[in-house]
Amino acid sequence: MTEPTAEKTLSRRTLVKGAAWAAPAIALAVAAPAASASTVDVGAFALRGSCGTLGVLGPGFTLQAGPTTPLPAGTTVLVSGSGVANIGVFTVSGGTANVAVLSGTSRLITLTSDVPAGATISFRTTLSITVAFQLNAVATLPTGYVGTGGKSAANVSSTLVLCSAT
Repeated sequence: MTEPTAEKTLSRRTLVKGAAWAAPAIALAVAAPAASASTVDVGAFALRGSCGTLGVLGPGFTLQAGPTTPLPAGTTVLVSGSGVANIGVFTVSGGTANVAVLSGTSRLITLTSDVPAGATISFRTTLSITVAFQLNAVATLPTGYVGTGGKSAANVSSTLVLCSAT
């Protein structure tokens, strides 16, 4: 005597459930290589502190693009100060950027256009180096950019008579 064999069939509901679970995994696997391929290396850009020149040029920072790739619009420089109630008004030269006043002792500078490869943009404050203060700055590249070998932090320190910058 032979026993009847039951046929296994897939219902439409089972098929749709399986596809629904598989789709996110497939999308994730496809999205990961595309995201890593879109990273741009701007190279060794440099943020540097500058004491300026007494009575001529205020203290601040310079941001220089690496030798082969521009710094992209959207790059930010966060400046924070201590030792004074207000770090002054920052001006921009050598490029275009917005300066947002976050508080009396902090400014957020955002590049509004690329800084060409090898070029420098400056951010200067109205503070005098005859005032004791400390300014620190950190540059951050937009999402999708890295700066291999870059110098992204700088400072300026004034002690009423002497000024030092890195």
